[in-house]
Amino acid sequence: MKIVQENLIQNCRDAYLIGIGGSGMSGLARILKHQGLAVSGSDSKETRVTQNLRRSGIPVQIGQDRVGFGKSDLVIYSSAIGKDHLELKEARHLGLNVHHRAEVLASLLNHATTSIGVLGTHGKTTTTAMISHVLSHVGASPTCFVGSDMLNYDTNVVAGNSDYWVSEVDESDSSHECYAPNYSIITNLEPEHLDHYHTWENLIQSFHRFLSQVRNPGFVSYWGEDPVLHALVKESGRPHVNFGFSADCIYSAQNVRFYPWTEFDLYESGFYSTTFRLSVPGRHNVANALAALSILLHLGFDLETICSGLASFKGTRRRMEIKCQTPQLMVLDDYAHHPTEVKAVLRALRESGRYVRVIFQPHRFTRTKNLFREFGHAFNDANEVVLTDIYSAGESNPGGVGVELIYHEVLNAHHSNVSMVHKDQIIPYLMEHPLQDGVMIFMGAGDIGEIASEFVNHISACPSA
Repeated sequence: MKIVQENLIQNCRDAYLIGIGGSGMSGLARILKHQGLAVSGSDSKETRVTQNLRRSGIPVQIGQDRVGFGKSDLVIYSSAIGKDHLELKEARHLGLNVHHRAEVLASLLNHATTSIGVLGTHGKTTTTAMISHVLSHVGASPTCFVGSDMLNYDTNVVAGNSDYWVSEVDESDSSHECYAPNYSIITNLEPEHLDHYHTWENLIQSFHRFLSQVRNPGFVSYWGEDPVLHALVKESGRPHVNFGFSADCIYSAQNVRFYPWTEFDLYESGFYSTTFRLSVPGRHNVANALAALSILLHLGFDLETICSGLASFKGTRRRMEIKCQTPQLMVLDDYAHHPTEVKAVLRALRESGRYVRVIFQPHRFTRTKNLFREFGHAFNDANEVVLTDIYSAGESNPGGVGVELIYHEVLNAHHSNVSMVHKDQIIPYLMEHPLQDGVMIFMGAGDIGEIASEFVNHISACPSA
């Protein structure tokens, strides 16, 4: 994809989104409605998201076996929509104004007064949400697009004006190359999405192209403990700062303390600045907070205001989201599906000193094939591991790829308590093997969150059930 220069919605009145129930598409739908367009769409199944869209005045057609866009003059699709999709094919056949979701979102961001794009392998959702919350906290009236519902607002968008535009940017399909923000955060960079990029070098080059488009002032903040990312940003010639746990980083977190809340001492260029307190747990959220404050400080917001805003940030849905909590048992739901993410979340839970049981659903056959060896030690901080069937995300199995690949790697890493349970047997298994005292976390990017909710409904002792 190429950078979007024109305003794609300037002469449009009616937008139709194919697959409107996706997190990215639903957020874009709400933003377009706020921009004054009539908005509708279709999705394959009814979900909480489609129901909420209807309640906000956005019609949704369930079932995509017929064309529903009517007189729409803008049709939007995402990477989840195949080229042979009935509505997409018909829209193109009729010569309608058809664009990818990222193109439309990039068009809006690229024309904002001050735009911030957040991308990276891990942490971009929470980092985007943190920035959005602080800007809202200070009354800056930002427009924000986040890949998951922010618990402070119960939605994945904040609909303000275009003075500040904050967006999570997806790099999974090169669509980040559509964007040209004023400020950018790169939370980290790892060999991910190689089903699309094929090689690590191709992914690096794609980020190089993105960095060349960051403009006016073209300021970049990045994870300072990655030599590849450091070289990439330095080569871009863009003004920059970095953040991390190393004292060599411009913004550094030292003396990190976790319970009963998360605290850390902020050092700027090696000198103590202040102490931050967060409501969200884990070292990975300390890193996210460093990323957020590095940009907010550069935008001119004072440290005390940023401290106050970050302290009141509650997190995002499916990012260590508490589904049930009693004095004995906590049930969490988390989106983590990459080995690095899994490690970070489980490390945060282990620091509580409690027994940790994880129910993990691998995501995509391609990702499992590419990364199954890295999963071997990803569960070291869990006392118990329950693995279930791979969530295909529409992929066909190339053959020989199953959860067993991960299972054997975990066993080979000498984990003493790992099992495989088919998805339709998870709840019976958990009911037959109750966890009396500890933390149970459902983890994965597929539909494992629905099983978490269903499980909580079976727990009579849970106040939130």
